[in-house]
Amino acid sequence: CSAYGFYPKNIKLTWLRNGHEVTSDVTSTEELSNGNWLYQIHSHLEIDPSPGDKITCLVEHAS
Repeated sequence: CSAYGFYPKNIKLTWLRNGHEVTSDVTSTEELSNGNWLYQIHSHLEIDPSPGDKITCLVEHAS
């Protein structure tokens, strides 16, 4: 899951599995500056989904 071109820097990425927050097996970068006042962030969830699982990356930002 990636988010690009956001400002201000504060952002929250949350992984959901069938509507429930997943906190294990998540790897995320810090907010990375693009050098033009905008930022990007990347997050990776490493799981083996079961048939019918709904996997969601929820992005929360002030904009």
